[in-house]
Amino acid sequence: MSDFQDPNNKQDPATSKVLPEVQTELPPYRQAEVAQKSTSKKPSWLIPVLIAMLVLGVLLGRYWGDSSSESAEKATTTETSTATTADDTSTEQSVLSVETVSPSQDDIDNTLSADGTINAKDVANVSAKVNGVAIERVLVEEGERVEAGQVLAIFDTDAMEQQVLQAEADVAEAEATLANASADAARVLPLLDIDAISKQEADRYRTSEMRARASLQASKARLNNQRLTLDNSKVVAPVSGIISEKMVEVGMVAGGEPLFTIIKGGVLEWRADIDPKLIGDINVGTSVRVGLPNGDSVMGQVSRIAPTAENNRQITIYASLAANSKVRAGMYQTGEFLLGSASTQTIPNSAIVSNDGYDYVMLVTSLTNQDGKSMGCIKQQRVTLGARLGENVAVLEPLPSDSRIVKQGGSFLNDGDLVRIVNGVSQTSTATQAQS
Repeated sequence: MSDFQDPNNKQDPATSKVLPEVQTELPPYRQAEVAQKSTSKKPSWLIPVLIAMLVLGVLLGRYWGDSSSESAEKATTTETSTATTADDTSTEQSVLSVETVSPSQDDIDNTLSADGTINAKDVANVSAKVNGVAIERVLVEEGERVEAGQVLAIFDTDAMEQQVLQAEADVAEAEATLANASADAARVLPLLDIDAISKQEADRYRTSEMRARASLQASKARLNNQRLTLDNSKVVAPVSGIISEKMVEVGMVAGGEPLFTIIKGGVLEWRADIDPKLIGDINVGTSVRVGLPNGDSVMGQVSRIAPTAENNRQITIYASLAANSKVRAGMYQTGEFLLGSASTQTIPNSAIVSNDGYDYVMLVTSLTNQDGKSMGCIKQQRVTLGARLGENVAVLEPLPSDSRIVKQGGSFLNDGDLVRIVNGVSQTSTATQAQS
Protein backbone atom coordinates (compact mmCIF):
# COMPACT_ATOMS: atom_id res chain seq x y z
CA MET A 1 0.00 0.00 0.00
CA SER A 2 1.41 3.28 -1.00
CA ASP A 3 2.16 5.99 1.53
CA PHE A 4 0.57 8.71 -0.71
CA GLN A 5 -2.66 10.13 0.83
CA ASP A 6 -5.47 11.31 -1.34
CA PRO A 7 -6.18 14.93 -0.61
CA ASN A 8 -9.93 14.44 -1.20
CA ASN A 9 -10.15 11.81 1.50
CA LYS A 10 -11.34 13.56 4.64
CA GLN A 11 -10.66 12.18 8.11
CA ASP A 12 -11.85 12.94 11.59
CA PRO A 13 -9.49 15.26 13.23
CA ALA A 14 -9.95 13.51 16.55
CA THR A 15 -8.98 10.14 15.24
CA SER A 16 -6.50 11.24 12.75
CA LYS A 17 -2.93 11.14 13.64
CA VAL A 18 -0.66 13.90 13.00
CA LEU A 19 1.94 12.68 10.71
CA PRO A 20 5.09 14.37 10.04
CA GLU A 21 4.91 16.51 7.00
CA VAL A 22 6.33 14.68 4.14
CA GLN A 23 7.13 16.58 1.05
CA THR A 24 6.60 14.44 -1.94
CA GLU A 25 6.45 15.40 -5.51
CA LEU A 26 3.37 14.34 -7.44
CA PRO A 27 3.59 12.82 -10.78
CA PRO A 28 3.08 15.14 -13.66
CA TYR A 29 -0.33 13.68 -14.58
CA ARG A 30 -1.58 14.29 -11.02
CA GLN A 31 -0.35 17.88 -10.87
CA ALA A 32 -2.67 18.95 -13.68
CA GLU A 33 -5.71 17.37 -12.00
CA VAL A 34 -5.01 19.01 -8.68
CA ALA A 35 -4.57 22.42 -10.36
CA GLN A 36 -7.90 22.06 -12.17
CA LYS A 37 -9.81 21.18 -8.97
CA SER A 38 -8.24 24.03 -7.10
CA THR A 39 -9.28 26.53 -9.81
CA SER A 40 -12.91 25.39 -10.04
CA LYS A 41 -13.57 25.66 -6.31
CA LYS A 42 -15.63 29.02 -5.41
CA PRO A 43 -16.36 30.61 -2.05
CA SER A 44 -19.77 29.60 -0.53
CA TRP A 45 -20.91 33.20 0.19
CA LEU A 46 -20.75 34.27 -3.44
CA ILE A 47 -23.99 32.51 -4.51
CA PRO A 48 -26.37 34.36 -2.10
CA VAL A 49 -24.80 37.65 -3.12
CA LEU A 50 -25.39 36.93 -6.76
CA ILE A 51 -29.01 35.92 -6.06
CA ALA A 52 -29.65 39.14 -4.10
CA MET A 53 -28.13 41.26 -6.87
CA LEU A 54 -30.31 39.48 -9.40
CA VAL A 55 -33.48 40.15 -7.39
CA LEU A 56 -32.48 43.80 -6.86
CA GLY A 57 -31.85 44.20 -10.58
CA VAL A 58 -35.27 42.79 -11.42
CA LEU A 59 -36.98 45.15 -8.95
CA LEU A 60 -35.05 48.18 -10.22
CA GLY A 61 -35.84 47.21 -13.79
CA ARG A 62 -39.54 47.02 -13.04
CA TYR A 63 -39.48 50.44 -11.25
CA TRP A 64 -37.60 52.15 -14.01
CA GLY A 65 -39.83 50.56 -16.60
CA ASP A 66 -43.00 51.84 -14.89
CA SER A 67 -41.53 55.34 -14.49
CA SER A 68 -40.51 55.46 -18.14
CA SER A 69 -43.97 54.28 -19.22
CA GLU A 70 -45.66 56.91 -17.05
CA SER A 71 -43.34 59.63 -18.35
CA ALA A 72 -43.94 58.50 -21.89
CA GLU A 73 -47.69 58.51 -21.27
CA LYS A 74 -47.54 61.98 -19.73
CA ALA A 75 -45.42 63.22 -22.60
CA THR A 76 -47.88 61.75 -25.06
CA THR A 77 -50.82 63.32 -23.19
CA THR A 78 -49.04 66.68 -23.03
CA GLU A 79 -48.23 66.59 -26.72
CA THR A 80 -51.84 65.69 -27.52
CA SER A 81 -53.18 68.49 -25.28
CA THR A 82 -50.72 70.97 -26.77
CA ALA A 83 -51.69 69.95 -30.27
CA THR A 84 -55.39 70.25 -29.38
CA THR A 85 -54.85 73.70 -27.78
CA ALA A 86 -52.83 74.81 -30.78
CA ASP A 87 -55.59 73.62 -33.08
CA ASP A 88 -58.22 75.44 -31.00
CA THR A 89 -56.09 78.60 -30.89
CA SER A 90 -55.51 78.42 -34.60
CA THR A 91 -59.25 77.94 -35.19
CA GLU A 92 -60.11 80.82 -32.84
CA GLN A 93 -57.53 83.08 -34.47
CA SER A 94 -58.92 82.27 -37.88
CA VAL A 95 -62.34 83.62 -36.79
CA LEU A 96 -62.52 87.45 -36.57
CA SER A 97 -64.19 89.09 -33.59
CA VAL A 98 -66.61 91.89 -34.50
CA GLU A 99 -68.81 94.35 -32.67
CA THR A 100 -72.35 94.71 -33.94
CA VAL A 101 -75.04 97.37 -33.68
CA SER A 102 -78.69 97.56 -34.69
CA PRO A 103 -80.24 100.38 -36.78
CA SER A 104 -81.85 103.25 -34.87
CA GLN A 105 -84.57 105.80 -35.62
CA ASP A 106 -83.59 109.49 -35.57
CA ASP A 107 -85.38 112.71 -36.49
CA ILE A 108 -83.64 114.25 -39.49
CA ASP A 109 -84.49 117.70 -40.79
CA ASN A 110 -85.92 117.97 -44.28
CA THR A 111 -83.93 120.83 -45.77
CA LEU A 112 -83.39 122.60 -49.09
CA SER A 113 -79.92 124.07 -49.59
CA ALA A 114 -79.20 127.21 -51.57
CA ASP A 115 -76.54 129.87 -52.00
CA GLY A 116 -77.28 133.53 -51.42
CA THR A 117 -76.00 136.95 -50.45
CA ILE A 118 -76.49 138.73 -47.15
CA ASN A 119 -77.72 142.29 -47.59
CA ALA A 120 -79.34 145.02 -45.53
CA LYS A 121 -83.10 144.75 -45.48
CA ASP A 122 -83.61 148.56 -45.39
CA VAL A 123 -80.99 151.31 -45.57
CA ALA A 124 -81.00 155.07 -44.94
CA ASN A 125 -78.59 157.42 -46.71
CA VAL A 126 -77.54 160.43 -44.66
CA SER A 127 -76.58 163.52 -46.70
CA ALA A 128 -75.48 167.03 -45.73
CA LYS A 129 -78.13 169.74 -45.49
CA VAL A 130 -75.59 172.50 -46.08
CA ASN A 131 -73.32 173.05 -49.03
CA GLY A 132 -69.90 174.59 -49.38
CA VAL A 133 -68.97 174.02 -45.74
CA ALA A 134 -66.10 171.84 -44.55
CA ILE A 135 -66.49 168.94 -42.09
CA GLU A 136 -65.00 169.79 -38.72
CA ARG A 137 -65.57 166.53 -36.78
CA VAL A 138 -66.71 162.95 -37.51
CA LEU A 139 -68.16 161.24 -34.44
CA VAL A 140 -68.94 157.66 -35.61
CA GLU A 141 -67.29 154.83 -37.52
CA GLU A 142 -68.52 151.95 -39.65
CA GLY A 143 -70.13 149.12 -37.73
CA GLU A 144 -71.32 151.29 -34.84
CA ARG A 145 -74.93 151.15 -33.75
CA VAL A 146 -76.61 154.57 -33.58
CA GLU A 147 -79.95 155.90 -32.39
CA ALA A 148 -82.29 158.24 -34.23
CA GLY A 149 -81.24 161.90 -33.64
CA GLN A 150 -77.67 161.01 -32.68
CA VAL A 151 -75.04 163.47 -34.01
CA LEU A 152 -72.81 161.80 -36.58
CA ALA A 153 -70.63 164.71 -37.80
CA ILE A 154 -70.29 168.48 -37.34
CA PHE A 155 -69.48 171.15 -39.94
CA ASP A 156 -67.41 174.30 -39.40
CA THR A 157 -69.93 176.78 -37.88
CA ASP A 158 -67.89 179.98 -37.61
CA ALA A 159 -69.24 181.50 -40.82
CA MET A 160 -72.74 180.33 -40.01
CA GLU A 161 -72.71 182.02 -36.65
CA GLN A 162 -71.61 185.27 -38.25
CA GLN A 163 -74.43 185.04 -40.72
CA VAL A 164 -76.88 184.54 -37.87
CA LEU A 165 -75.58 187.67 -36.17
CA GLN A 166 -75.96 189.62 -39.39
CA ALA A 167 -79.52 188.39 -39.81
CA GLU A 168 -80.36 189.41 -36.27
CA ALA A 169 -79.03 192.92 -36.95
CA ASP A 170 -81.12 193.15 -40.09
CA VAL A 171 -84.18 192.22 -38.10
CA ALA A 172 -83.46 194.93 -35.54
CA GLU A 173 -83.01 197.52 -38.25
CA ALA A 174 -86.27 196.48 -39.91
CA GLU A 175 -88.06 196.74 -36.64
CA ALA A 176 -86.76 200.31 -36.14
CA THR A 177 -87.77 201.31 -39.63
CA LEU A 178 -91.25 199.94 -39.09
CA ALA A 179 -91.58 201.75 -35.80
CA ASN A 180 -90.59 205.06 -37.44
CA ALA A 181 -92.95 204.55 -40.36
CA SER A 182 -95.79 203.68 -38.03
CA ALA A 183 -95.17 206.80 -35.94
CA ASP A 184 -95.13 209.06 -39.01
CA ALA A 185 -98.34 207.58 -40.28
CA ALA A 186 -99.99 207.96 -36.90
CA ARG A 187 -99.15 211.70 -36.86
CA VAL A 188 -100.03 212.53 -40.45
CA LEU A 189 -103.11 210.49 -41.26
CA PRO A 190 -105.43 212.29 -38.81
CA LEU A 191 -104.76 215.51 -40.76
CA LEU A 192 -106.60 214.01 -43.70
CA ASP A 193 -109.87 214.40 -41.82
CA ILE A 194 -109.50 218.19 -41.75
CA ASP A 195 -108.15 218.30 -45.31
CA ALA A 196 -104.74 219.42 -44.01
CA ILE A 197 -103.02 216.90 -46.34
CA SER A 198 -103.97 215.41 -49.59
CA LYS A 199 -105.02 211.83 -50.05
CA GLN A 200 -101.91 211.17 -52.13
CA GLU A 201 -99.63 212.22 -49.29
CA ALA A 202 -101.63 210.10 -46.82
CA ASP A 203 -101.25 207.07 -49.11
CA ARG A 204 -97.49 207.63 -49.18
CA TYR A 205 -97.28 207.39 -45.36
CA ARG A 206 -99.42 204.26 -45.38
CA THR A 207 -97.18 202.63 -48.02
CA SER A 208 -94.04 203.48 -46.08
CA GLU A 209 -95.44 201.77 -43.00
CA MET A 210 -96.45 198.67 -44.97
CA ARG A 211 -93.04 198.50 -46.67
CA ALA A 212 -91.28 198.68 -43.29
CA ARG A 213 -93.45 195.89 -41.93
CA ALA A 214 -92.70 193.66 -44.94
CA SER A 215 -88.99 194.39 -44.60
CA LEU A 216 -89.14 193.29 -40.98
CA GLN A 217 -90.80 190.04 -41.95
CA ALA A 218 -88.16 189.38 -44.60
CA SER A 219 -85.39 190.03 -42.08
CA LYS A 220 -86.94 187.62 -39.64
CA ALA A 221 -87.18 184.99 -42.35
CA ARG A 222 -83.50 185.40 -43.18
CA LEU A 223 -82.67 185.09 -39.50
CA ASN A 224 -84.67 181.89 -39.21
CA ASN A 225 -82.95 180.53 -42.29
CA GLN A 226 -79.49 181.27 -40.88
CA ARG A 227 -80.42 179.71 -37.60
CA LEU A 228 -81.66 176.62 -39.41
CA THR A 229 -78.42 176.46 -41.36
CA LEU A 230 -76.52 176.63 -38.10
CA ASP A 231 -78.63 173.83 -36.72
CA ASN A 232 -77.97 171.77 -39.84
CA SER A 233 -74.26 172.00 -39.25
CA LYS A 234 -74.76 168.90 -37.10
CA VAL A 235 -75.36 165.72 -39.13
CA VAL A 236 -77.79 163.53 -37.21
CA ALA A 237 -79.03 159.98 -37.78
CA PRO A 238 -82.56 159.92 -39.20
CA VAL A 239 -83.17 156.32 -38.02
CA SER A 240 -81.74 153.86 -35.54
CA GLY A 241 -79.47 151.19 -36.93
CA ILE A 242 -75.89 150.29 -37.79
CA ILE A 243 -73.48 152.44 -39.77
CA SER A 244 -72.69 150.27 -42.76
CA GLU A 245 -70.74 152.83 -44.77
CA LYS A 246 -68.97 156.10 -44.05
CA MET A 247 -68.04 158.36 -46.98
CA VAL A 248 -66.91 161.47 -45.09
CA GLU A 249 -63.62 162.63 -43.63
CA VAL A 250 -62.57 165.67 -41.64
CA GLY A 251 -61.94 168.71 -43.88
CA MET A 252 -64.09 167.46 -46.74
CA VAL A 253 -66.46 170.05 -48.18
CA ALA A 254 -69.97 168.73 -48.28
CA GLY A 255 -71.69 168.34 -51.61
CA GLY A 256 -74.73 166.39 -52.74
CA GLU A 257 -73.35 162.87 -52.04
CA PRO A 258 -74.40 160.84 -48.99
CA LEU A 259 -72.13 161.05 -45.99
CA PHE A 260 -73.27 157.87 -44.21
CA THR A 261 -75.34 154.74 -44.92
CA ILE A 262 -77.31 153.25 -42.05
CA ILE A 263 -78.82 149.75 -41.97
CA LYS A 264 -82.24 150.48 -40.57
CA GLY A 265 -82.69 148.62 -37.30
CA GLY A 266 -79.52 146.65 -38.08
CA VAL A 267 -81.68 144.02 -39.79
CA LEU A 268 -79.92 141.93 -42.44
CA GLU A 269 -81.51 139.48 -44.81
CA TRP A 270 -80.32 136.54 -46.84
CA ARG A 271 -81.34 136.61 -50.49
CA ALA A 272 -81.27 133.29 -52.32
CA ASP A 273 -82.34 132.37 -55.84
CA ILE A 274 -84.37 129.15 -56.03
CA ASP A 275 -85.61 127.09 -58.95
CA PRO A 276 -89.38 127.65 -59.22
CA LYS A 277 -89.88 123.87 -59.13
CA LEU A 278 -88.41 123.70 -55.61
CA ILE A 279 -90.23 126.48 -53.81
CA GLY A 280 -93.51 124.64 -53.31
CA ASP A 281 -92.77 123.97 -49.62
CA ILE A 282 -91.31 127.43 -48.91
CA ASN A 283 -93.67 130.02 -47.45
CA VAL A 284 -93.42 133.32 -45.59
CA GLY A 285 -92.33 132.38 -42.08
CA THR A 286 -90.34 129.30 -43.10
CA SER A 287 -87.24 129.01 -40.94
CA VAL A 288 -83.78 129.22 -42.48
CA ARG A 289 -80.29 128.48 -41.21
CA VAL A 290 -77.43 130.35 -42.89
CA GLY A 291 -73.87 129.15 -42.45
CA LEU A 292 -71.11 131.49 -41.27
CA PRO A 293 -67.31 131.18 -41.23
CA ASN A 294 -65.68 128.83 -38.71
CA GLY A 295 -68.69 126.53 -38.61
CA ASP A 296 -71.09 129.05 -37.05
CA SER A 297 -74.61 129.72 -38.28
CA VAL A 298 -77.43 132.24 -37.88
CA MET A 299 -81.15 131.59 -37.89
CA GLY A 300 -83.81 133.56 -39.76
CA GLN A 301 -87.26 133.49 -41.34
CA VAL A 302 -88.55 134.02 -44.84
CA SER A 303 -89.97 137.55 -44.91
CA ARG A 304 -91.09 137.77 -48.54
CA ILE A 305 -90.93 135.96 -51.86
CA ALA A 306 -90.42 137.78 -55.14
CA PRO A 307 -93.60 137.69 -57.26
CA THR A 308 -91.71 137.30 -60.53
CA ALA A 309 -88.64 135.43 -61.71
CA GLU A 310 -85.39 137.20 -62.40
CA ASN A 311 -83.52 137.17 -65.68
CA ASN A 312 -81.90 133.87 -64.67
CA ARG A 313 -85.36 132.27 -64.37
CA GLN A 314 -84.94 131.95 -60.62
CA ILE A 315 -87.23 133.13 -57.81
CA THR A 316 -85.60 135.30 -55.15
CA ILE A 317 -86.38 134.42 -51.53
CA TYR A 318 -85.78 137.05 -48.84
CA ALA A 319 -85.15 135.83 -45.29
CA SER A 320 -84.63 138.22 -42.36
CA LEU A 321 -81.75 137.13 -40.10
CA ALA A 322 -81.40 137.37 -36.34
CA ALA A 323 -78.88 139.81 -34.89
CA ASN A 324 -75.37 138.36 -34.97
CA SER A 325 -72.07 140.20 -34.66
CA LYS A 326 -70.44 137.86 -37.22
CA VAL A 327 -72.93 138.65 -39.98
CA ARG A 328 -71.82 141.28 -42.46
CA ALA A 329 -73.61 142.72 -45.47
CA GLY A 330 -72.19 141.49 -48.75
CA MET A 331 -71.26 138.01 -47.50
CA TYR A 332 -71.99 135.14 -49.90
CA GLN A 333 -73.11 132.17 -47.79
CA THR A 334 -74.80 128.81 -48.16
CA GLY A 335 -78.04 128.34 -46.25
CA GLU A 336 -80.82 125.84 -45.71
CA PHE A 337 -84.58 126.16 -45.70
CA LEU A 338 -85.88 124.03 -42.81
CA LEU A 339 -88.93 122.28 -44.18
CA GLY A 340 -89.67 120.10 -41.14
CA SER A 341 -88.30 116.80 -39.84
CA ALA A 342 -89.03 113.11 -40.30
CA SER A 343 -88.12 109.95 -38.42
CA THR A 344 -85.48 108.13 -40.45
CA GLN A 345 -83.47 104.95 -39.88
CA THR A 346 -79.77 105.63 -39.32
CA ILE A 347 -76.62 103.55 -38.95
CA PRO A 348 -73.05 104.53 -37.95
CA ASN A 349 -70.80 105.96 -40.64
CA SER A 350 -68.12 103.45 -39.60
CA ALA A 351 -70.38 100.57 -40.68
CA ILE A 352 -70.45 101.70 -44.33
CA VAL A 353 -68.22 99.86 -46.79
CA SER A 354 -67.88 101.53 -50.20
CA ASN A 355 -66.94 99.40 -53.17
CA ASP A 356 -67.22 99.99 -56.92
CA GLY A 357 -69.25 103.15 -56.40
CA TYR A 358 -71.85 101.47 -54.15
CA ASP A 359 -72.37 101.40 -50.40
CA TYR A 360 -72.71 98.23 -48.37
CA VAL A 361 -73.10 97.03 -44.79
CA MET A 362 -72.00 93.68 -43.36
CA LEU A 363 -74.91 91.83 -41.72
CA VAL A 364 -74.28 89.04 -39.21
CA THR A 365 -76.75 86.21 -39.91
CA SER A 366 -77.23 82.56 -38.87
CA LEU A 367 -76.47 83.35 -35.24
CA THR A 368 -75.37 80.37 -33.12
CA ASN A 369 -73.92 79.85 -29.67
CA GLN A 370 -70.79 77.66 -29.48
CA ASP A 371 -69.06 77.10 -26.14
CA GLY A 372 -70.65 80.24 -24.73
CA LYS A 373 -69.55 82.35 -27.74
CA SER A 374 -71.95 83.97 -30.20
CA MET A 375 -71.01 83.07 -33.75
CA GLY A 376 -72.47 84.25 -37.03
CA CYS A 377 -72.02 84.35 -40.77
CA ILE A 378 -71.36 87.52 -42.80
CA LYS A 379 -73.81 88.66 -45.46
CA GLN A 380 -73.00 91.72 -47.56
CA GLN A 381 -76.05 94.01 -47.99
CA ARG A 382 -76.20 96.96 -50.40
CA VAL A 383 -77.78 100.14 -48.97
CA THR A 384 -78.91 103.55 -50.25
CA LEU A 385 -77.76 106.40 -48.05
CA GLY A 386 -79.32 109.79 -47.36
CA ALA A 387 -78.33 112.80 -45.27
CA ARG A 388 -75.65 112.57 -42.62
CA LEU A 389 -76.44 113.34 -38.99
CA GLY A 390 -73.24 113.68 -36.98
CA GLU A 391 -71.61 110.24 -36.75
CA ASN A 392 -74.65 108.54 -38.30
CA VAL A 393 -76.10 108.43 -41.80
CA ALA A 394 -79.69 107.95 -42.94
CA VAL A 395 -80.72 104.78 -44.77
CA LEU A 396 -83.30 105.52 -47.47
CA GLU A 397 -84.29 101.86 -47.83
CA PRO A 398 -84.65 100.75 -44.20
CA LEU A 399 -83.14 97.50 -42.95
CA PRO A 400 -84.98 95.16 -40.53
CA SER A 401 -84.94 96.73 -37.08
CA ASP A 402 -83.38 93.60 -35.54
CA SER A 403 -80.50 93.47 -38.01
CA ARG A 404 -77.03 92.91 -36.56
CA ILE A 405 -74.58 95.15 -38.44
CA VAL A 406 -70.80 95.04 -38.12
CA LYS A 407 -69.98 98.37 -36.52
CA GLN A 408 -66.50 98.81 -38.01
CA GLY A 409 -63.86 96.91 -39.95
CA GLY A 410 -66.35 95.59 -42.49
CA SER A 411 -63.86 96.11 -45.32
CA PHE A 412 -61.87 93.12 -44.01
CA LEU A 413 -64.85 90.75 -44.31
CA ASN A 414 -66.42 88.89 -47.20
CA ASP A 415 -69.66 87.03 -47.81
CA GLY A 416 -69.76 83.78 -45.87
CA ASP A 417 -67.02 84.65 -43.37
CA LEU A 418 -67.49 83.17 -39.89
CA VAL A 419 -67.22 85.78 -37.13
CA ARG A 420 -67.48 85.88 -33.36
CA ILE A 421 -69.70 88.61 -31.88
CA VAL A 422 -68.40 90.66 -28.96
CA ASN A 423 -70.22 93.45 -27.12
CA GLY A 424 -73.06 93.60 -29.62
CA VAL A 425 -75.31 96.55 -28.67
CA SER A 426 -77.86 98.68 -30.48
CA GLN A 427 -77.50 102.40 -31.10
CA THR A 428 -80.70 103.03 -29.19
CA SER A 429 -79.40 101.39 -26.01
CA THR A 430 -76.09 103.23 -26.37
CA ALA A 431 -77.89 106.56 -26.66
CA THR A 432 -80.06 105.68 -23.64
CA GLN A 433 -77.00 104.83 -21.56
CA ALA A 434 -75.30 108.07 -22.61
CA GLN A 435 -78.33 110.14 -21.57
CA SER A 436 -78.59 108.35 -18.18
